[in-house]
Amino acid sequence: MTTGYSIFAETMADLTYPEVEAAVDRGAYVLLPTGVIEQHGPHLPLGTDAYGAYQLCRLVKAELERRGVETLIAPPVFWGINQVCASFAGTFRTRPETAVALHTDILDSLATDGFEHIFVINHQGDIAHNRMLLDVVRSRHEMGHTGVVLVEPDFIADRLGDAAQTPAVGVFAMQPLFEGLELTGELGVHAEEIESALMMRWFPEIVDYDAMERLKPTGLGREDLMEWRKGGEHARRVTPQGFFGAPSPKDPFLWKFHQRMARAMADVVIDTSRTPGS
Repeated sequence: MTTGYSIFAETMADLTYPEVEAAVDRGAYVLLPTGVIEQHGPHLPLGTDAYGAYQLCRLVKAELERRGVETLIAPPVFWGINQVCASFAGTFRTRPETAVALHTDILDSLATDGFEHIFVINHQGDIAHNRMLLDVVRSRHEMGHTGVVLVEPDFIADRLGDAAQTPAVGVFAMQPLFEGLELTGELGVHAEEIESALMMRWFPEIVDYDAMERLKPTGLGREDLMEWRKGGEHARRVTPQGFFGAPSPKDPFLWKFHQRMARAMADVVIDTSRTPGS
Protein backbone atom coordinates (compact mmCIF):
# COMPACT_ATOMS: atom_id res chain seq x y z
CA MET A 1 0.00 0.00 0.00
CA THR A 2 1.33 3.44 -0.92
CA THR A 3 0.74 6.66 0.97
CA GLY A 4 -0.88 8.86 -1.64
CA TYR A 5 2.00 10.06 -3.81
CA SER A 6 1.03 11.32 -7.27
CA ILE A 7 3.02 11.88 -10.45
CA PHE A 8 0.63 14.77 -11.08
CA ALA A 9 1.98 16.57 -7.99
CA GLU A 10 3.82 19.78 -8.94
CA THR A 11 2.72 19.44 -12.58
CA MET A 12 0.37 21.47 -14.77
CA ALA A 13 -2.37 18.91 -14.07
CA ASP A 14 -2.90 20.50 -10.66
CA LEU A 15 -3.09 24.07 -12.02
CA THR A 16 -6.11 26.00 -13.26
CA TYR A 17 -6.18 27.43 -16.78
CA PRO A 18 -5.78 31.06 -15.56
CA GLU A 19 -2.64 29.97 -13.73
CA VAL A 20 -1.31 28.44 -16.95
CA GLU A 21 -2.14 31.59 -18.93
CA ALA A 22 -0.35 33.71 -16.35
CA ALA A 23 2.71 31.45 -16.56
CA VAL A 24 2.75 31.86 -20.37
CA ASP A 25 2.64 35.64 -19.95
CA ARG A 26 5.62 35.47 -17.60
CA GLY A 27 7.62 33.44 -20.13
CA ALA A 28 7.73 30.22 -18.12
CA TYR A 29 9.55 27.20 -19.55
CA VAL A 30 7.92 23.75 -19.76
CA LEU A 31 9.46 20.35 -19.09
CA LEU A 32 7.73 17.35 -20.68
CA PRO A 33 8.49 14.05 -18.88
CA THR A 34 8.27 11.06 -21.20
CA GLY A 35 8.75 7.35 -20.61
CA VAL A 36 6.94 4.04 -20.97
CA ILE A 37 5.15 1.40 -18.94
CA GLU A 38 7.19 -1.78 -19.20
CA GLN A 39 8.55 -4.59 -17.09
CA HIS A 40 11.49 -3.75 -14.83
CA GLY A 41 12.31 -7.14 -13.36
CA PRO A 42 10.81 -8.73 -10.24
CA HIS A 43 11.86 -5.83 -7.99
CA LEU A 44 10.84 -2.57 -9.70
CA PRO A 45 7.37 -1.45 -10.85
CA LEU A 46 6.23 -1.30 -14.46
CA GLY A 47 6.07 2.48 -14.20
CA THR A 48 9.76 2.97 -13.36
CA ASP A 49 10.45 5.00 -16.51
CA ALA A 50 7.42 7.21 -15.93
CA TYR A 51 8.46 7.81 -12.34
CA GLY A 52 12.03 8.43 -13.48
CA ALA A 53 11.09 11.04 -16.08
CA TYR A 54 8.77 12.74 -13.59
CA GLN A 55 11.39 12.84 -10.83
CA LEU A 56 14.07 14.14 -13.18
CA CYS A 57 11.70 16.95 -14.18
CA ARG A 58 11.12 17.83 -10.53
CA LEU A 59 14.87 18.01 -9.96
CA VAL A 60 15.48 20.01 -13.17
CA LYS A 61 12.66 22.40 -12.27
CA ALA A 62 14.16 23.01 -8.83
CA GLU A 63 17.58 23.64 -10.38
CA LEU A 64 16.20 26.05 -13.00
CA GLU A 65 14.22 27.98 -10.45
CA ARG A 66 17.36 28.34 -8.32
CA ARG A 67 18.77 30.06 -11.41
CA GLY A 68 15.75 32.33 -11.73
CA VAL A 69 13.92 30.47 -14.52
CA GLU A 70 10.22 29.88 -13.88
CA THR A 71 9.37 26.35 -14.98
CA LEU A 72 6.26 24.20 -15.28
CA ILE A 73 6.13 20.42 -15.59
CA ALA A 74 3.66 18.98 -18.07
CA PRO A 75 1.73 15.85 -17.06
CA PRO A 76 3.99 12.81 -17.61
CA VAL A 77 3.60 10.94 -20.90
CA PHE A 78 4.07 7.19 -20.59
CA TRP A 79 2.78 5.82 -23.88
CA GLY A 80 6.09 5.55 -25.69
CA ILE A 81 7.75 2.72 -27.59
CA ASN A 82 8.78 -0.59 -26.01
CA GLN A 83 10.70 -2.61 -28.55
CA VAL A 84 13.14 -4.47 -26.30
CA CYS A 85 10.80 -5.59 -23.51
CA ALA A 86 7.83 -6.42 -25.73
CA SER A 87 7.77 -10.13 -24.83
CA PHE A 88 7.26 -9.52 -21.08
CA ALA A 89 3.84 -9.24 -19.44
CA GLY A 90 2.90 -5.77 -18.24
CA THR A 91 4.73 -4.05 -21.08
CA PHE A 92 2.33 -1.80 -22.95
CA ARG A 93 3.14 -2.05 -26.64
CA THR A 94 2.43 1.26 -28.34
CA ARG A 95 2.71 1.50 -32.13
CA PRO A 96 5.32 4.01 -33.34
CA GLU A 97 2.71 5.98 -35.26
CA THR A 98 0.61 6.25 -32.09
CA ALA A 99 3.57 7.49 -30.05
CA VAL A 100 4.48 10.01 -32.78
CA ALA A 101 0.93 11.35 -32.96
CA LEU A 102 0.60 11.59 -29.19
CA HIS A 103 3.89 13.41 -28.57
CA THR A 104 3.26 15.70 -31.56
CA ASP A 105 -0.18 16.66 -30.28
CA ILE A 106 1.13 17.32 -26.77
CA LEU A 107 3.99 19.53 -27.96
CA ASP A 108 1.67 21.37 -30.35
CA SER A 109 -0.82 21.94 -27.51
CA LEU A 110 1.87 23.56 -25.39
CA ALA A 111 3.06 25.69 -28.32
CA THR A 112 -0.51 26.73 -29.13
CA ASP A 113 -0.94 27.86 -25.52
CA GLY A 114 2.01 30.18 -26.09
CA PHE A 115 4.92 28.39 -24.43
CA GLU A 116 8.10 29.20 -26.37
CA HIS A 117 10.59 27.00 -24.51
CA ILE A 118 9.64 23.33 -24.18
CA PHE A 119 12.13 20.64 -23.16
CA VAL A 120 11.52 16.91 -23.52
CA ILE A 121 13.00 14.98 -20.56
CA ASN A 122 13.15 11.29 -21.41
CA HIS A 123 13.67 8.23 -19.20
CA GLN A 124 13.48 5.38 -21.71
CA GLY A 125 16.66 4.05 -23.28
CA ASP A 126 15.05 1.96 -26.04
CA ILE A 127 16.56 3.43 -29.20
CA ALA A 128 13.27 3.10 -31.10
CA HIS A 129 11.65 5.37 -28.51
CA ASN A 130 14.49 7.88 -28.78
CA ARG A 131 14.34 7.90 -32.59
CA MET A 132 10.63 8.61 -32.32
CA LEU A 133 11.26 11.56 -30.00
CA LEU A 134 13.97 12.90 -32.28
CA ASP A 135 11.67 12.70 -35.31
CA VAL A 136 8.88 14.49 -33.45
CA VAL A 137 11.08 17.30 -32.15
CA ARG A 138 12.81 17.82 -35.49
CA SER A 139 9.40 18.07 -37.17
CA ARG A 140 8.42 20.76 -34.65
CA HIS A 141 11.51 22.73 -35.70
CA GLU A 142 10.51 22.36 -39.34
CA MET A 143 7.13 23.83 -38.39
CA GLY A 144 8.84 26.82 -36.80
CA HIS A 145 8.68 25.72 -33.15
CA THR A 146 12.44 26.01 -32.62
CA GLY A 147 12.10 26.36 -28.85
CA VAL A 148 11.25 22.65 -28.55
CA VAL A 149 14.35 20.67 -27.54
CA LEU A 150 14.97 17.01 -26.74
CA VAL A 151 17.51 16.65 -23.91
CA GLU A 152 19.68 13.54 -24.31
CA PRO A 153 22.83 12.03 -22.74
CA ASP A 154 25.79 11.77 -25.06
CA PHE A 155 25.65 7.97 -25.37
CA ILE A 156 22.08 8.10 -26.69
CA ALA A 157 22.98 10.94 -29.05
CA ASP A 158 25.86 8.79 -30.34
CA ARG A 159 23.48 5.91 -30.99
CA LEU A 160 21.14 8.26 -32.87
CA GLY A 161 24.03 9.18 -35.16
CA ASP A 162 24.19 12.16 -37.47
CA ALA A 163 20.45 12.76 -37.10
CA ALA A 164 21.11 14.03 -33.56
CA GLN A 165 23.39 16.79 -34.90
CA THR A 166 20.60 19.36 -34.82
CA PRO A 167 19.51 22.32 -32.66
CA ALA A 168 16.48 20.18 -31.82
CA VAL A 169 18.69 18.08 -29.50
CA GLY A 170 20.60 19.28 -26.45
CA VAL A 171 23.32 16.87 -25.28
CA PHE A 172 25.07 16.43 -21.95
CA ALA A 173 27.98 14.18 -20.92
CA MET A 174 26.99 11.17 -18.82
CA GLN A 175 30.26 9.69 -17.55
CA PRO A 176 31.39 12.65 -15.38
CA LEU A 177 28.16 12.32 -13.38
CA PHE A 178 29.47 9.12 -11.76
CA GLU A 179 32.59 10.76 -10.28
CA GLY A 180 33.00 9.78 -6.62
CA LEU A 181 30.15 7.25 -6.73
CA GLU A 182 30.76 3.53 -6.41
CA LEU A 183 29.27 1.09 -8.93
CA THR A 184 29.25 -2.70 -8.81
CA GLY A 185 31.24 -2.95 -12.04
CA GLU A 186 28.46 -4.94 -13.72
CA LEU A 187 27.38 -3.95 -17.22
CA GLY A 188 23.87 -2.68 -16.55
CA VAL A 189 21.25 -1.20 -18.82
CA HIS A 190 17.81 -2.08 -17.47
CA ALA A 191 16.25 -2.37 -14.01
CA GLU A 192 19.80 -2.26 -12.63
CA GLU A 193 21.48 -0.43 -9.78
CA ILE A 194 20.98 3.08 -11.18
CA GLU A 195 17.24 2.68 -11.71
CA SER A 196 16.94 0.88 -8.39
CA ALA A 197 18.74 3.76 -6.65
CA LEU A 198 16.26 6.25 -8.12
CA MET A 199 13.21 4.27 -7.05
CA MET A 200 14.61 3.50 -3.59
CA ARG A 201 15.33 7.19 -2.98
CA TRP A 202 12.14 8.82 -4.25
CA PHE A 203 9.52 6.04 -4.51
CA PRO A 204 10.57 3.51 -1.85
CA GLU A 205 7.06 2.23 -1.19
CA ILE A 206 6.79 0.49 -4.56
CA VAL A 207 10.16 -1.28 -4.59
CA ASP A 208 10.06 -5.00 -3.78
CA TYR A 209 13.06 -5.21 -1.46
CA ASP A 210 12.57 -8.90 -0.72
CA ALA A 211 12.74 -9.72 -4.42
CA MET A 212 15.73 -7.42 -4.89
CA GLU A 213 17.65 -9.16 -2.11
CA ARG A 214 17.22 -12.54 -3.81
CA LEU A 215 18.39 -11.38 -7.24
CA LYS A 216 21.96 -11.87 -8.41
CA PRO A 217 23.81 -9.71 -10.98
CA THR A 218 23.35 -10.99 -14.51
CA GLY A 219 27.06 -11.06 -15.37
CA LEU A 220 26.36 -10.21 -19.02
CA GLY A 221 28.72 -8.65 -21.55
CA ARG A 222 28.67 -6.51 -24.69
CA GLU A 223 27.71 -9.36 -27.01
CA ASP A 224 24.77 -10.14 -24.73
CA LEU A 225 23.77 -6.47 -24.90
CA MET A 226 23.73 -6.54 -28.69
CA GLU A 227 21.49 -9.61 -28.62
CA TRP A 228 19.26 -8.10 -25.93
CA ARG A 229 18.74 -4.93 -27.94
CA LYS A 230 17.13 -6.98 -30.71
CA GLY A 231 14.14 -7.14 -28.38
CA GLY A 232 11.26 -9.53 -28.05
CA GLU A 233 12.24 -13.16 -27.55
CA HIS A 234 15.93 -12.24 -27.97
CA ALA A 235 15.73 -10.06 -24.85
CA ARG A 236 13.72 -12.71 -23.04
CA ARG A 237 16.43 -15.30 -23.65
CA VAL A 238 19.25 -12.99 -22.53
CA THR A 239 17.40 -11.69 -19.44
CA PRO A 240 14.74 -14.25 -18.45
CA GLN A 241 14.03 -12.32 -15.24
CA GLY A 242 13.77 -9.01 -17.08
CA PHE A 243 16.73 -7.11 -15.64
CA PHE A 244 20.20 -6.52 -17.11
CA GLY A 245 22.95 -5.77 -14.61
CA ALA A 246 23.12 -5.63 -10.82
CA PRO A 247 19.67 -4.98 -9.32
CA SER A 248 21.00 -3.76 -5.95
CA PRO A 249 23.06 -0.57 -5.63
CA LYS A 250 26.44 -0.99 -3.96
CA ASP A 251 26.67 2.69 -3.09
CA PRO A 252 23.86 3.94 -0.78
CA PHE A 253 24.36 7.41 -2.28
CA LEU A 254 24.08 6.36 -5.91
CA TRP A 255 20.86 8.37 -6.17
CA LYS A 256 23.08 11.47 -6.26
CA PHE A 257 23.75 10.53 -9.88
CA HIS A 258 20.21 11.65 -10.70
CA GLN A 259 20.68 14.98 -8.95
CA ARG A 260 23.81 15.54 -11.02
CA MET A 261 21.99 14.53 -14.18
CA ALA A 262 19.29 17.08 -13.40
CA ARG A 263 21.92 19.80 -13.06
CA ALA A 264 23.44 18.74 -16.39
CA MET A 265 19.99 18.86 -17.99
CA ALA A 266 19.37 22.30 -16.51
CA ASP A 267 22.65 23.44 -18.09
CA VAL A 268 21.35 22.20 -21.47
CA VAL A 269 18.07 24.05 -20.96
CA ILE A 270 19.86 27.31 -20.19
CA ASP A 271 22.40 26.94 -23.00
CA THR A 272 19.91 26.02 -25.72
CA SER A 273 17.40 28.66 -24.72
CA ARG A 274 20.10 31.29 -25.22
CA THR A 275 20.89 30.03 -28.72
CA PRO A 276 19.69 32.45 -31.42
CA GLY A 277 16.46 31.23 -33.00
CA SER A 278 15.50 29.00 -30.06
